[in-house]
Amino acid sequence: MAGEARPSPAYYIALGLLTFGLVAGVSLFLLLAARPHSSGTSVEVGSPLPTSCQVGGHATVCYRVTVTNTGGGAVLASCQVTAATGTEATFDDGLTVKNIPLLQGQARDLLVNVVADQSSTLAEPTVSCPAEAA
Repeated sequence: MAGEARPSPAYYIALGLLTFGLVAGVSLFLLLAARPHSSGTSVEVGSPLPTSCQVGGHATVCYRVTVTNTGGGAVLASCQVTAATGTEATFDDGLTVKNIPLLQGQARDLLVNVVADQSSTLAEPTVSCPAEAA
């Protein structure tokens, strides 16, 4: 038909921007929907709970600490025991640092021996377990 008006350049620019926006939106949706789940390393350390000491362990008091892997995969937790002021604290094997491999969802109990100085009262130790992917 003769005399029909052609779309202006602004129409083509708007159509291009709309197409670009739709492609970008679909791409972002697919990236978010198809991305793998996070497999971050996360370890939860429970509070020290008093427990009976091993015979011959020479500890004044003992504590049990539960370490649980709450992350998305296997981890290696490097647990360190810190004694309270006026006490000495070690794991049951005599060390102050213990590396513990944990599978996803796995929990392990650690035994901590505490010996108090003669001039001090007993206080529970602190256990921290930073983890890295195994």
